[in-house]
Amino acid sequence: MSLRENIRMHVESHYPILYLVTFEEGQGDVLIGDLADGRQVFEWNMAFGIVPLDTVGDYKDNLAGALDIWLEDDLDNHFLVIKDAHLALRDNVAAVTRLKALARRIIDNESGTATVFLVSSQPYVPPELDPFITVFDQPPPDEGEIDQIIQNYMVEYDLSMSDDLKSKLVMAFLGLSEYQIECLLNRAYQRGGQINVGDIDLVIEEKKQIVKKSGILEMVSVDEKGMENVGGLKELKRWLDDRAKIMADLPTALEFGVEMPKGAMIVGMPGCGKSLTAKATSALLGLPLLRLDIGSLMGRYVGDSEANMRRALRLAETVSPCVLWVDELEKAFTGIGGGTSGGSDVTSRLFGYFLTWMQEKTKPVFVITTANDVSALPPELLRKGRFDEIFYLDFPDEDDRVEILNVHLRKRGRHGPRLDVEKIARKTNGFSGADLEGIVKDAIEQAFLNTTT
Repeated sequence: MSLRENIRMHVESHYPILYLVTFEEGQGDVLIGDLADGRQVFEWNMAFGIVPLDTVGDYKDNLAGALDIWLEDDLDNHFLVIKDAHLALRDNVAAVTRLKALARRIIDNESGTATVFLVSSQPYVPPELDPFITVFDQPPPDEGEIDQIIQNYMVEYDLSMSDDLKSKLVMAFLGLSEYQIECLLNRAYQRGGQINVGDIDLVIEEKKQIVKKSGILEMVSVDEKGMENVGGLKELKRWLDDRAKIMADLPTALEFGVEMPKGAMIVGMPGCGKSLTAKATSALLGLPLLRLDIGSLMGRYVGDSEANMRRALRLAETVSPCVLWVDELEKAFTGIGGGTSGGSDVTSRLFGYFLTWMQEKTKPVFVITTANDVSALPPELLRKGRFDEIFYLDFPDEDDRVEILNVHLRKRGRHGPRLDVEKIARKTNGFSGADLEGIVKDAIEQAFLNTTT
């Protein structure tokens, strides 16, 4: 069932308050206008108060006053729209109590068949209003709608585009709004008079801006060499290489019956390459890398933490296709599910939401989670279906140590036949990858100092 039809059914069933969560206020206006179907629509917003402006009083910055007007009016067959509801209702006791009274009037049919629409970019539902509110998310355009947006643009500007390029653009545009897509198409056309595969860089830049403005996720810079900078880990690299082939031609893979790759959990001792692997995976897949610090999601007010988690995961889907790196997962979710240390109610809710999202996500977000202590993780997180695979990174064996030492020597331009790397590898049993990198750094530093004395 489409969003439009779902909301229409709630309107016809006389639900008093419908909450539309959308970043595209204009698209929300179009949706509500279509649903009005002859009903009279009044809006309150923080810029102009009640509109149309010939209503008695404008009540800018005064939602409670606007609700007083609506409580006194005959609202039969009306739509009442409140914009930026999360700002207008927070810490506004007067507005919340009046909106609750209005909802009761609508339920008792004292205001006829009125419907209140709350519209904002993020949900905020005061506990007093919880029984009266139904929340709807307005999703960004799907693949078919994006394809149609591109096709309409091509026709309008008499341009041509190969099916392969259109398929790549559709995947790149996933998560963006119609307005953002049209702006990017305009930028691409203005830059070169046509649209080609090089313009996908504009999409990546736009998504980086979205991440920067959010303040929740971090866009991590990665080395383009990818797995060339990772020594050892043969099985993990082979598995990731297979995932890269699937992600490179995802539409064809999905049509063939391959399921969307979910991601991997990487567990191991500190210094064995977990974080490096997350960065190298991003380079291998050719996708932007986002880092999520679950500790940073904790909010000041009740419900803020959960809202931040929803916003962060929704943002990852907006930027998709991408790699989402959740580092040191056990520190965020330790004690949940019967652990001795216990977990707070907020942490438990965050964990539950993260599990549900991992299980049900349909967007191309490849999740890499890293952890030092697998025993501290809730068992629900480890069962099959959350991740495609779970890898344990142990201390490297002798062959892997040779490869790791060569990687760091080549990286610093000091690799040569005079070095007996195998001998060093034999003498470093039990060293982690970080330990081996430290040996190379110290040796190069000492060699430099010897040449200057």
